[in-house]
Amino acid sequence: MFNPIKSPIIRKDLKVISRSMKFSWGLFAYEAVLAIVFIFTLAIFNVSYSYSGVRSNIDIYSGYVYFFPVVGIAELMIIALIVPIITASSISGERERKTMDVLMTTTITPVNIILGKIGSAVVRVMTFVIASVPLLSLSFMVGGLSWLTLLEYVIMAFFLACFTGSIGILASSICKKSITAIILSYVIYLGVYGFPFLIMLMEFLIDTRRSAYYVAPIALLADPVFTFIAFFIDKMTGEDLTGLISNGGLWGALGKTGIYVVLSVVVQALITGVFVWLASLRIRPGKK
Repeated sequence: MFNPIKSPIIRKDLKVISRSMKFSWGLFAYEAVLAIVFIFTLAIFNVSYSYSGVRSNIDIYSGYVYFFPVVGIAELMIIALIVPIITASSISGERERKTMDVLMTTTITPVNIILGKIGSAVVRVMTFVIASVPLLSLSFMVGGLSWLTLLEYVIMAFFLACFTGSIGILASSICKKSITAIILSYVIYLGVYGFPFLIMLMEFLIDTRRSAYYVAPIALLADPVFTFIAFFIDKMTGEDLTGLISNGGLWGALGKTGIYVVLSVVVQALITGVFVWLASLRIRPGKK
């Protein structure tokens, strides 16, 4: 059974990270980017209020609720960009340093090696997420959002980090060079994120007069982009995005109760497990 606390790979990587200034500078750059997004959004709010002539404290405070999706989306984009870079060079990096054979001689199983590499990347990313909570909390302290929404967001960000990490680690197990693995991980990204929307487009083109989609809502369960879009729209406006594309019915009912988002996270967690299993098969002794 994999224990992330006792995993020697995670513990070793965290020790290396804690002694490196690269991680500290990376965290600083991450917070700086979010701060720029925050200030830019605040400036837009001030300009919109000045043009509209509305300057009451109630209206200004209610506008702070939009910091959550703006900063949250920026944060998710950063996660989606940096996690493949971290994980895509994990296995291929071991091969380049000629340390993969030494790692395989230990008692650590291939699955635990893969989980350890992903866990190390997820711990680093979640450090970034937790560090941004004070910035996000303005929407909850002043804007009036429920603190449960923030908890849900952090949990979904965790599963997104695991999902993107599994894509990177799969690419790293396939490729011998880190740069090739990074490119392949983004190609897999494009397929995973774009294919469900392509299905929705094809379903629309087959019959442009239809008012509902039947296959697309199922395919979109595997797409983290749509999951977060549905999540933010539901929390900010109360609109049911899945209900709109399915025009009621089974998927519309699931979306209204939030079960669609939960199902999406479960499906993406299962896909993560499949990617981890495939990556572990690639690094078993005897594989080239």
